Amino acid sequence: MLPHHPLARRLLAASAVLLASATSVVAVRGRMKPYIPDAPSYRQKGESAAPITMVEYSDFQCPACRYAVEPAKRIVTIYGKDIRFIFKHFPLTHLHHFAVKAAVAAECAGRQGRFWEFHDQLYKTQEDWAKDKDGVPLEDYAKALGLDQAVFAACLKDPAVAALVHRDQKDGDDHWVVSTPTFFINGKRFVSARQLTEGGIPWIDKTLKGK
Repeated sequence: MLPHHPLARRLLAASAVLLASATSVVAVRGRMKPYIPDAPSYRQKGESAAPITMVEYSDFQCPACRYAVEPAKRIVTIYGKDIRFIFKHFPLTHLHHFAVKAAVAAECAGRQGRFWEFHDQLYKTQEDWAKDKDGVPLEDYAKALGLDQAVFAACLKDPAVAALVHRDQKDGDDHWVVSTPTFFINGKRFVSARQLTEGGIPWIDKTLKGK
């Protein structure tokens, strides 16, 4: 029987709602799969057995992602064999019209063993091609890196390559990535280059001390 006093009834009802909400959260968490990031080998640095895994969700047309390149490289250099770095595509298509095209091109460069060089070139020249009505000069970059032009051109049209980019997007959506760059260090989220450097390094140090 519910208490007759109005305040007591409201408190009891509120408690029931909170209990139901908490139960729902636990149930959802129980159904969530553990985050096991993956990507083609050409988008990875380090050993799979490294105690630290750092994942970056990035967009080649995103200015903040350009600023995050050097801090991420420094972290990989600092921790050496203790870290595995994985790059994942997360083009913000509603903001950046050339982002998917750039991601596909980077995949095609990766298939010829030059992903990281293409990655660096895209970010280095981002301010130029992002404002150009014609977009990214993909063929020029491919030629400068010595890629097989015919293979590269065919790869750009391969739907399976675009599917890899979209798969990364879905993976990001499934893990509540809403902006770029977003990093996960052993599952802990860091958003932006600033948070990566201010919070990421202490977190890595703490994690390594506990290994």
